[in-house]
Amino acid sequence: MDAQYFISSGLIELYVAGMANEQEVRELEAAMRQFPEVAAEVESFRHSMEEYVRLQGMQPATDIRADLFNQINNEESDVQEGTLPDENGHQPGIVSMKASSLPSWKWLAAASAVLLIGSLILNYIFFNRYKEFRDYKDKYQSLLLSQNSILSKSDLYKTRVEQMQESMNILEDPNTMKVKMPGTKPFPEALATVYWNQDSKQVYLKVNNLPQPAADKQYQLWAIVDGKPVDMGVFEMGDTATLLQKMKVTGKAQMFAVTLEKKGGAVSPTMEQMYVAGKIPG
Repeated sequence: MDAQYFISSGLIELYVAGMANEQEVRELEAAMRQFPEVAAEVESFRHSMEEYVRLQGMQPATDIRADLFNQINNEESDVQEGTLPDENGHQPGIVSMKASSLPSWKWLAAASAVLLIGSLILNYIFFNRYKEFRDYKDKYQSLLLSQNSILSKSDLYKTRVEQMQESMNILEDPNTMKVKMPGTKPFPEALATVYWNQDSKQVYLKVNNLPQPAADKQYQLWAIVDGKPVDMGVFEMGDTATLLQKMKVTGKAQMFAVTLEKKGGAVSPTMEQMYVAGKIPG
């Protein structure tokens, strides 16, 4: 048995209250010698009990105690000396009663003190058990939150792996054409790449280097078909931009370009906000 067993078993409370049996006393005293934390807990509980009793104790006023004793003595004298006549006027026989046959106020006081101490001990034990239960509940809630967080991250990683696998399949498809879109003159550092599968007509975009737009702005991909811009959809930035993003399909195009538009996209491209553009090879 370790120190925690003795600390949480309730034996310390019984020991301090003098209610532990001989075997329990021997076990606890041996544990106190072996485990300093057990000895410290015993001393702490003893101090707490003394303080609790001191705070809960009530000393009756001197005049109240004197009146109570006088009343008890008068009642004993009335019983010993006699009683009042009955309804027919006959004096009943006097029955002598020894004072020792009446409950002693000292005995009652002692019994009350024992009950008080027992109540204090039980309250203290239950309070400690409640604290332990609350601590265990808090730990359980913390573990539950950690588990949910791990499961959520696991689902996120699973989705990311599936997306990466899909990206690999697209890149390895021989029907996929790579269209590099370098930065325009106003934005020379910008770079993006379109992967266009001419067989399935699917278009995928990868952001290589584009600045993070304002909160009310969004990048939009365009396909130039027969000299006219065709909307291919807006796309996300952040972590999503590092993967291939699926755009709208197109069967034919001569080039692709990206412009910065208001959030949600525009009907026609803002030419002065064209960041990258690239022609179809051949």
